[in-house]
Amino acid sequence: MVKRRKTVTFLVLSVLIGSLMGCSLNESTTAEKKSIYRVEGEWPRPPLFQGNYFANGGVGTAAYFVFEGLVQNVRMVDDQYLRLAETVTYLDDRIEIKIKEDANWQDGTPFTSKDVWAYYMLNRTEATDFYKEIELIDDKTLTIHLLDPYPNKEVIRFLFGADLHGTVPYHLHSEYVDRAAELLETASTYSIDEQKIKKGKFGLNIDEDLDGELNENWNYFLKSGPDMPMGTGPYAVSRVTSSDMLLEKQEDYYRADDIAFDQITIKNPGDGAAGYALIRSGQLNQFDGTPARDILESLVSMNDDIVHYKYPDPASIGMFFNQSMEHFDQKEFRQAISYAIDREKVREVGNNYGQVPTTSITGVVPSQLVNWIDEGIYDELTDYTYNLGQAEEILYELGWERNAQGVWEDPDGHTQDYVIGVNSGSLNMVMPAQIVAEQLTEFGLPTRLLAVDGTIFYKNAENEEGGLYHMSVDYIDTAWGFTYPWHSIRDVFWGGQSRMMHLPRYASDHEDFSKRGKLDLQLTSHDGITFDVEEILHHIPYMDKEEYTAWFSRLAWLINENAYGLNFYQNTTGTWMNRSNISGLPYEDEIDQYGGDMPLMEDEAKMREALETNLFFAGIIPFLEGRYQPKEGDDSE
Repeated sequence: MVKRRKTVTFLVLSVLIGSLMGCSLNESTTAEKKSIYRVEGEWPRPPLFQGNYFANGGVGTAAYFVFEGLVQNVRMVDDQYLRLAETVTYLDDRIEIKIKEDANWQDGTPFTSKDVWAYYMLNRTEATDFYKEIELIDDKTLTIHLLDPYPNKEVIRFLFGADLHGTVPYHLHSEYVDRAAELLETASTYSIDEQKIKKGKFGLNIDEDLDGELNENWNYFLKSGPDMPMGTGPYAVSRVTSSDMLLEKQEDYYRADDIAFDQITIKNPGDGAAGYALIRSGQLNQFDGTPARDILESLVSMNDDIVHYKYPDPASIGMFFNQSMEHFDQKEFRQAISYAIDREKVREVGNNYGQVPTTSITGVVPSQLVNWIDEGIYDELTDYTYNLGQAEEILYELGWERNAQGVWEDPDGHTQDYVIGVNSGSLNMVMPAQIVAEQLTEFGLPTRLLAVDGTIFYKNAENEEGGLYHMSVDYIDTAWGFTYPWHSIRDVFWGGQSRMMHLPRYASDHEDFSKRGKLDLQLTSHDGITFDVEEILHHIPYMDKEEYTAWFSRLAWLINENAYGLNFYQNTTGTWMNRSNISGLPYEDEIDQYGGDMPLMEDEAKMREALETNLFFAGIIPFLEGRYQPKEGDDSE
């Protein structure tokens, strides 16, 4: 069977390589030879393409090369690089910022502190929930004053780093920026206690009428252009077609001397197979993702120039239990289900290189758990490793019995017909969900998979009437931004995850307006402390390290002990590189040793170097630092 799949892979790739050769936009039109880096990406197709970063569809993958913030966060490892900022100093009550003197917009206009102010006037980013005001000291210096009580530096550092400050050129959008500032001036201010819970932008009480006016102004801004993206980054968009984007290096960029490539071509192959074909043929230098093992091994064996780097992804695939459904409202039943699933077999079909945790879910990235909770609590977390005997024992204790066919009957003598829901468009989740359904059925709990379009799946899973699925498969224990667990834990209780699990909430017409739709959940932790989850989540950003570590420990322990869901595996992702015309790849001298199929490195420095190849993880840091270089004799043109 494996041999047949490899044969099909080779044939598909061969056909695609032949059909894709030469089908690209003319990259270099001058007599001068230009070095070109080619990367996979996507964007709104013309005529829908436009230049406003915030408008519908954005500008696609070009954003990494065109726009930048004052700093650049690196996902998974929580590093932070300076970009537009010369210096950033995080103090208890403020952030002091000095902008690079030679930072300019791509039309030559200087990038100033007024542009940062403009960004925050128009945008309500999460960081503004902790900002009091922005003081413009001069064109290149500003101070962001924080609201009292002051958030801890972990929170403010990464919220600040998540913002893309170089996306609102004040000289182009002053009409809408000034209008937003004028409207905000009319808002009243929350008290300290109110702000902790309600989190108003700049501590302001923005009522429904004012919010409507701000939204109206925002919508006018979205329609104001420009026609082509204009940021402060090292590359500007030159041409756009349905299959290619051409970006030209900006020679007056403040780090232009460090950047080796004259042009960036972004190609949209349309699907994974076509992308593999382009990387194989040398029409792409970079393509993100980690396919099934047989495809990966086939590709690296076909071309000595192909390299695949692997690194941990702070995202997991797993399953949430719907607590509004009969039986799933019992902690012990959820634990039994968790023990009944062989997650290693699930991982084999979902992500062969993934890592299976021993916990159910914790709200924390599994590989980072030991870094954020007390060591003693970490060692006490209940182990849910595959154990059919343990699953059976729990069900018997709950009053379940097997019938003559080996199917479990509940205490009332009824067999079950459970449903697992999954987004059919998430191909990395459908097969794992199917394996889980088969395993539960084989165990004696008949279960079927229902894969539906994402627009329907989430609506069905989160339906206020109780949801349509007993179990829902989606991303779990995931840090989309930084690994500080406040974000990932609150997703369990506040986000879509909590709605898939149907955790208790106050009614939408509750007599206390401030409680409407909010979480109504009190829990008792391992150390006997009973608390309101909603209240604690609001207070975590203001806690010091000792205090937030204690609360992360309590919350992770409770989520795991209650088996709110089951983490199948933490993803391992990766980057494809074709080194035929580039050098400076991570640990380049070891590529031939591994035949291009680079292992998941245990050495932390090497792991960081590998994950910084991924645009979503680290932006274009390797370009800015001059790591990637054209090879001598490169025939890019």
